[in-house]
Amino acid sequence: MGHTLPPFSQQFKLERALFAEMRRALLRRDDKACFDDLWNKAEFHVPAAEKAKHPLPITSILLSMNLEQEKAIFHLEGQVLDQNQRIQQLEDSLKDCQAQNILLRGEIESLRWEIENLRKSLREELLELLYPNYA
Repeated sequence: MGHTLPPFSQQFKLERALFAEMRRALLRRDDKACFDDLWNKAEFHVPAAEKAKHPLPITSILLSMNLEQEKAIFHLEGQVLDQNQRIQQLEDSLKDCQAQNILLRGEIESLRWEIENLRKSLREELLELLYPNYA
């Protein structure tokens, strides 16, 4: 007694051929590329789909495509979380820099005031030295 179903790899090729007209009907080049990419990614799972022995091969193919999409979503969600953490770190760093900036502005203003006072006292001393009777 032999196998009643052809190998899944043949079924996969047949299903892909059945969707060739749909691919040709896609208007945009990038849609066709995405369509091909879905099929190529599903082909990676042919050995697992063959083990499933589902009576409708397209079911296993679509599930394989869905699995690849889920993997992509999971990867992108991880990247979004990483970026959000980086943004939070940068915001915290910005708050620290802003606080330090406020402190430095206060120090600069204090130094300006001190320099101005020193300049005035130096001017008065110079005037006294140059013109002792003037004061």
